[in-house]
Amino acid sequence: MRKFQFTMRRILDLKNNILDAEKNRLSQLQEEQRKIEREIEALELAMQDISREMLDAQSEGVTVAELIAYNARRANIRMQLEELALRLADAKKSVDRQMQVVAEASREVSKFEKVEERQYEVYRESEKKAETARVEELVVNNISRRQVV
Repeated sequence: MRKFQFTMRRILDLKNNILDAEKNRLSQLQEEQRKIEREIEALELAMQDISREMLDAQSEGVTVAELIAYNARRANIRMQLEELALRLADAKKSVDRQMQVVAEASREVSKFEKVEERQYEVYRESEKKAETARVEELVVNNISRRQVV
């Protein structure tokens, strides 16, 4: 009985390697997206803190210079938030594109796995036929020996 050998093993292995690489790239892009989201959250918290400080300072009495400083800090955070929002939009687009690449690579792997399954079924059928032929030959030889004796 011969061992099953998938004729396109190297191609399937290559497709699996490509799929793994694309999944790793997707993971990196998703981590970058999460990092940007965390930065946005931190800046939003900083904005709330500054607003709270400003309100506290106003209730205690604040100079115009201090108000200008608070507003400048808030404006700086707003600019950073705007820049991060653009980066986040780009990161989301990159993640979406990479998800499509991973889906396509996964489909490619599936195609070759289905071909392998079909080849394996053909192999099993041919092995069954060969085994049946061997058994039939043994039976015929056994019967012919009995008739000769």
